[in-house]
Amino acid sequence: MTLEESKKSLKLNGYCDFELKDLNEEFYNLFESLKYIDGDTQYLNEFNSVRFDYKPDNEFDMNKNYHFNSFAESDNKKNEIIKEYDEKHIPQLWLYAVRLPTNSEDFSRTKHIKDKNAFDNVFYRISEYFYGENEKNVNMGLQWTCYSEGCFLKDHNDGQGDEYQNTCAILIYLNDEWEQDWGGNLILRNTKNPNDKDRFTQYKVVPKFGKVAIIDLKIFDVSHAVEKIIGDHKRCTLLAFATSKTKRDKIKIEKKVI
Repeated sequence: MTLEESKKSLKLNGYCDFELKDLNEEFYNLFESLKYIDGDTQYLNEFNSVRFDYKPDNEFDMNKNYHFNSFAESDNKKNEIIKEYDEKHIPQLWLYAVRLPTNSEDFSRTKHIKDKNAFDNVFYRISEYFYGENEKNVNMGLQWTCYSEGCFLKDHNDGQGDEYQNTCAILIYLNDEWEQDWGGNLILRNTKNPNDKDRFTQYKVVPKFGKVAIIDLKIFDVSHAVEKIIGDHKRCTLLAFATSKTKRDKIKIEKKVI
C-alpha cells in the first residue's frame, strides 16, 4: 500500500501496511542496523527467551516465559515444547530478546547509535502520522521477537474497549529475505471474533525487511494470527504496542473511586 492507501485502510478496515522507506528514509536507514541476514549467529543469540502459552481443556492454563543464555538453548526448549505438548492447546510459541537493540552490550550493530530511544522514536513518529498521537499521548512497549521453525501465534485479539489501554500494534519486519511459503505471514481476519468458524483471511502481510504493519486496537481489534514457520527460517520483528496515557489515567481514577 502507498501511505495514502494505508491511512484509508486503517480507517476502513482497522489495519494497513506500507514501506518504512516511503514514510522516512532516515528511519529505514536506522533499521538497516537491525536487518537479519540468514546465518548471523550473533544476531540470533539475542533471542534467548521463549514465550509459551498452554490452554488444555478442563485444566489450569499455563503462561510461561523461559530464559536462557543463548539462542541455541531457547530454540532447543521450543523444540522440546513442540514434542511434549499438543499443538491444538498452544495459543502461541515464539522466541524473544529480553534486551532491546540499543540496550544490549553484546549487539555490536547498534553500538554506534548514541540515542538509546532511537527505535522508540520511529514508532512514535508512525503513531503521530497515523493517529496524531505521540509521546504526550501514548507509551510504546517494544518487543524484539524471533519465530523459528515451528513457532506460531494463533488467532487472537490484543484488546479494545473501555477496560483496555491499547491504541494499536505497530510491527516492523527485519528479514533481508522472506518467501511467503515459509509461513510467518501476518494474517488479518474479517472479524473481531478469533473463534468465528466463518472467519477468513482478509489480508496477508509477508514479513520482508522494511515492511510496516499496523493493527488498530482502538475500534476494530480484528482477529489476527502469525502462520507457523515452515523449515529452517527465522522471522525477526521489532514491534510495539501503543497504550493510551489518557485512558490509563482515567482507569486509575475510576478504580480509586470504586
